[in-house]
Amino acid sequence: MRQLSYRDPLVFYDALQVFVAEDQFATRYICTLVEQSTSHDKYLCAPISPARLHSLIHGNLDLREAYVSPEIDELFSIQSERGALDSLVGIPISAKEVPAEWLPQAGFYLRMQSPHDVRIVEEAVDRSRAVIHCKLNPPEALTESKIYAEHLGQATKLIQRLVKHAFRRAIRSLDRDLRERLSTSENYELEVLALSPGSFTLHMQSAAPADLVGYSEIIRALEIIDRIASFADAPDATVEQVSQLGGHFAAAYKDLLKFISETQTHFEYEWASPDRRSGARHAISSSQATPLHDALTQRIDIGIETIQLIGKLTKVDEKLKTWRLVCESDGKEYNGSSEVDLAGLVIETERYELSCEERLEEERGTGKEFTKFHLMLFRKL
Repeated sequence: MRQLSYRDPLVFYDALQVFVAEDQFATRYICTLVEQSTSHDKYLCAPISPARLHSLIHGNLDLREAYVSPEIDELFSIQSERGALDSLVGIPISAKEVPAEWLPQAGFYLRMQSPHDVRIVEEAVDRSRAVIHCKLNPPEALTESKIYAEHLGQATKLIQRLVKHAFRRAIRSLDRDLRERLSTSENYELEVLALSPGSFTLHMQSAAPADLVGYSEIIRALEIIDRIASFADAPDATVEQVSQLGGHFAAAYKDLLKFISETQTHFEYEWASPDRRSGARHAISSSQATPLHDALTQRIDIGIETIQLIGKLTKVDEKLKTWRLVCESDGKEYNGSSEVDLAGLVIETERYELSCEERLEEERGTGKEFTKFHLMLFRKL
């Protein structure tokens, strides 16, 4: 027999469905409603370690798993008067004696999110910039507010990369003059302001200040990310949405999902801007990230970004299979390698349309991203 006391609610629907309790020895229990009558509620309780409770709360552990594979082969049932949780007596019950209908359905994950923080709106107004709070909840942050330096560096880099490619995609449909004006890196770059305790939280802001009415250009990127993150429970819908945003965004999102999955880091973000009075917030757990990443990986075409270049070639090297072309649409010079034979191409005088794959690569050491163009097909105009 154990004397339990109510500690934290987890799920409430018409009545308290799931909560955390604690016994006289400071052991935690996950308690799930299994029976109701007009006068009493009955709960099935399983001892749970802080690490496992962390996984459960952040959507990385199936609720059913806490009962069918308990860490200690000992379950308890408690019965309380409706709404009375001040004194709970735990009666031992063997796992073999638990009725099948008492067990939660398979695939039920908790999706616990922090309440909206009004301070993020105040911070955005005070700074006159878009502000983003990124909560990183890795296993090492279980007992204290800390994160491995490598994980922090990876997460910061991946977040910035995702914002950059979301922004570039957002402005692609704008007219040329506006697109060129907005394409400066200041409009998508982030600055880290501070760190806060609890879940390891990065406070970030847009590098560029908001305009006179409080609008920040980086919102274009954040709204795209919001739309994709809203499908965290739907891999097929995520693939459909991401496929519309081009290969660079797809690659950036896949890499963030891979990080969340491999490091078991619950990722949650919230943002606000001076012209908004409430922040937007989304979360992705490792249990969500894994099927999302797998679904995107299966679509081998989704990470490919193609570009059409029309203009005159200024250099062709058949042996090294390299080329250079001045593009008519923007006047810029492009160069790259070729997957096809370049024999017969004429420089300076003939116009060509080149169909290229645009691939992002990183410099060793610095991790700086740069673009390479690979010619896949060409035709003379």
